[in-house]
Amino acid sequence: MSKQVLYRRKVFFYETDAQGIVHHSNYPRYFEEARGFFLEEFGFPYHRVREELNVDIVLLELSVRYKQPLFFGDSFFIKTVLTKMDRFFFWFEYTVEREGKILATGKTKHCCIDRSTRKTISIPNQIKELFNGQNR
Repeated sequence: MSKQVLYRRKVFFYETDAQGIVHHSNYPRYFEEARGFFLEEFGFPYHRVREELNVDIVLLELSVRYKQPLFFGDSFFIKTVLTKMDRFFFWFEYTVEREGKILATGKTKHCCIDRSTRKTISIPNQIKELFNGQNR
């Protein structure tokens, strides 16, 4: 499975602590931004998933491994890779890089829920096709 997208970003001052280092709590936010960009790049932005399919994509698991810090003003990118998908779940891996150095890595696991019932559902065919590359 290995669909990959690069998301570029810059560190803003409000994301840093008193030493000018990105606070650890921002990395899950960066991953969320990168996932949203991933969907956009494959032609199915999250607002369409919600409106057209009546589905929410739910985060079930999250892990982050911090290796080196990001600082205020740094430009960096996040490589987002869809690594696995089955009937109900899909997984992403993230690599945060600046100037060829890996600064952090992460993983997330997701499922889809019906927005009306709030119950877990099988991944809709439109999303499966998207992830399998039939829409790109």
